[in-house]
Amino acid sequence: MKATKLFSNRLEIKVLIMKNLILGLFLAMGTFWVTAQSPASQTNTPAFFAQCMVNVSNQSDLTTLENQLRAIPYVSVVRVDIPTHRLFLITKDISSFTATEFASWMGTYASSFSCLQIGLQGVDPIDKYPFTNCPEN
Repeated sequence: MKATKLFSNRLEIKVLIMKNLILGLFLAMGTFWVTAQSPASQTNTPAFFAQCMVNVSNQSDLTTLENQLRAIPYVSVVRVDIPTHRLFLITKDISSFTATEFASWMGTYASSFSCLQIGLQGVDPIDKYPFTNCPEN
């Protein structure tokens, strides 16, 4: 009888230890998940898009412009389509975005674009290429 009771107590202790380990694991995973979802890791600023036609025919100049825009900390995505000369970008961490700011980002190419469209990413419709009836700068 003593051996059976001792075995039963050891089994109960092992079960209790396993329950505590599983509970600790769930608490650790829950803490990690809550930390990963915290508002401190997310920005509340909107993302804007801008697209235009770049009036530059030299391919190396278009590549230089693309690299210049990528270096701006407020730019999330930049694409320059070499064959069509279309430029598209998405911003990050800014609360507003205007044509004047876009022109300043274009640097030496500030007078070399047309058909500019700026909008709120995910809200405003993006005009399809080829652009028609677009205003000049």
